[in-house]
Order: sequence, then C-alpha cells, then structure tokens
Amino acid sequence: MIAEPKAESSAVSEVTRVKIFLGIQAFFLVLSVFTGGFQFKLWSMLDTALLIQSIGVTGLVVVLEGQKLRRLAFNAAIILYLLGLLDMGINVLVSGVVGWKPPA
Repeated sequence: MIAEPKAESSAVSEVTRVKIFLGIQAFFLVLSVFTGGFQFKLWSMLDTALLIQSIGVTGLVVVLEGQKLRRLAFNAAIILYLLGLLDMGINVLVSGVVGWKPPA
C-alpha cells in the first residue's frame, strides 16, 4: 500500500515538472522573436526552430510509457532548449555588435 502513493506522487511530480518546463519554453519561444531583431532569415530563426523542437520532444514525455524513454526524451528536450538559448544569446551579441538593419 505504501508503494502506490509514492508511484502516484512521482507521476504527479513528473507531470508538474513537464508543465513548468513547457511554460518556460513557451516564454522563451515568444522572446526569441525579439532576440532575432525581427529578421526572419534562416540563421536568426534557428533559436525558434530549436525551441519548437524542444517543445515537441517534451510533449513526448507525457505519452511515452517507459520510464527510461521518458527520461531520454526529457533530457533531449533540455539539450535542444539549451541550444536554442545559446543561439538566442549569439543573436543578441551579434545585434549588439553589428546592429540589425531594418527589413527592406
């Protein structure tokens, strides 16, 4: 009997972590439009693409059955998310040094 509440608690905790992570990802997805300086070119949209992929992979965590697969999907989503943030930081540095030219 004691093992069942722990399993339920663990599942609830996992879902809560996924929801919080999805919220953080959505916030930075919205922010990525501003860090790209509204320059919708391939190199400036890489962060957006990485964040969208990260959100998609995070969605797999909810539907996968195996604990090992869920952990792998969550870790892959974290890596994609961090790569997106790194690209966002590079975009901000480039825009600060070079400056964005207005769209023609």
